[in-house]
Amino acid sequence: MALSVAIAGAGPVGRATAAYLAHHGGAVSLWSPSGNSTRALVQIAHGGRGRLRYEGALQGAADIGIVTEASSLSHYDVVLIALPGHAYPTVLPQIVPHLHAGQMVIVSGALSLAPLWIYERAGQPGARPVVASWGTTLATARPAKPDGVNINTLRAAFEVAAIPASAGDRALAVCRALFGDRFVAAPNILATALLNVNPVAHAAEVLPNLTRIEKRENWPLFDHLTPAAARIGEAIDAERQAVARGFGFTVRSIHEHTHLSYHVPLGGYAEMAAAIHARYAGPPGPVTLEHRYIIEDVPYGLAFYEALARIAGVPTPNTSAAITLISTAVGRDLRRHNALLDGLNMENVGKDALLGRCTGLMG
Repeated sequence: MALSVAIAGAGPVGRATAAYLAHHGGAVSLWSPSGNSTRALVQIAHGGRGRLRYEGALQGAADIGIVTEASSLSHYDVVLIALPGHAYPTVLPQIVPHLHAGQMVIVSGALSLAPLWIYERAGQPGARPVVASWGTTLATARPAKPDGVNINTLRAAFEVAAIPASAGDRALAVCRALFGDRFVAAPNILATALLNVNPVAHAAEVLPNLTRIEKRENWPLFDHLTPAAARIGEAIDAERQAVARGFGFTVRSIHEHTHLSYHVPLGGYAEMAAAIHARYAGPPGPVTLEHRYIIEDVPYGLAFYEALARIAGVPTPNTSAAITLISTAVGRDLRRHNALLDGLNMENVGKDALLGRCTGLMG
């Protein structure tokens, strides 16, 4: 029997994920928490369904369902969460009351142990949904027309884990059935959290280009990932890998991730960025300090890695410096803008206890 899928979040990544499912004959619906991102889809369709147009790595158009109320998420076999980290505090509490043990929840590009936050709040122990955690997103994408999405790339391989960890094989099978044989099993959701390199890459792109962002220049992202910027990314990435080793995991490097995401040859990070620019000539870099590369990836990415480093006893001077400098640039301490850290009690948890919670054995 085909699984019905509802995607919570109708931005570029949510739309690209819906497009993939619809393109391959899947039953998929989109929910925009505000309703703004699905309004244009419904206006050009009939019968309460939307028409989604997609171009790039996949091309076509498909009719998809439109979810108008969070309560309707309870009717789907799979709820896939494709939200930016800074939307977690306001949107996840709307979703959690409507989840149940018969469902699987997938968190796409999971940041800050959002799968653990969801699992510990979605019902009583023994009656919770399986929550799968992806180390990144299925696709890189950018907006197209109001009713469409441009899919830049589809990732060839990335990791998935589940909480409870005993449901890992089931999560792997469901993800492969829906999205193809591109998934690799990770030991638990903490490993997938540490596999997300987007905060690292985006820090390397933002820090050397703050004046371009503030002056709203039109600048190609990867063309400005110069050797100096790339060294920042590689230094922060080395610390991310050290934190993972502190918890007993080995995670893919930013070079390996970039190779699998953009299909360019392995090499130095600057050389790989140049190859991406030569092939894709984009995307453009941010033109506001309120961009998700800053307001999402610093508090929900770098600051989360810094918190894990304290628990594991691993020094992260470059990560901490990047957080401090970007916080200074935007005029507020971005360490204080991650609501999940307090919700997960990260200040008072030890390494073994956190690992236990991430397998579903505690909490």
